[in-house]
Amino acid sequence: MSTATLLHITSSQPRPGRTVLHIVGEIDAATVLEFALALESALAAGPEAVVLDLSRVGFLGTAGITEITGVAERAASAGVGVRVVVGEGRTVARALEVAGVPVPTSPDLDHALDS
Repeated sequence: MSTATLLHITSSQPRPGRTVLHIVGEIDAATVLEFALALESALAAGPEAVVLDLSRVGFLGTAGITEITGVAERAASAGVGVRVVVGEGRTVARALEVAGVPVPTSPDLDHALDS
């Protein structure tokens, strides 16, 4: 199976200064490079905040957790906020919680954009 079928990433700017990465699929060792490139591209655009919409992510492995932690640290040093939409499922929220990832989470995109 190719990584293209495991992960799909699109971006949008629903509000000025806010970039949203809509991520669907699995974030693991096989797909983390594509995920990392999308994160770096979003940060390079200089937004006030980057929102990671992980509400449609079915699996978040340690490679993805490590990348989210790293981007949160890089973003903070650049004055950019990072928020994560976890959706109603517990898959992503639980993985971030157990790993102690220091990013604010929201149940839906509207809440993430408002915070």
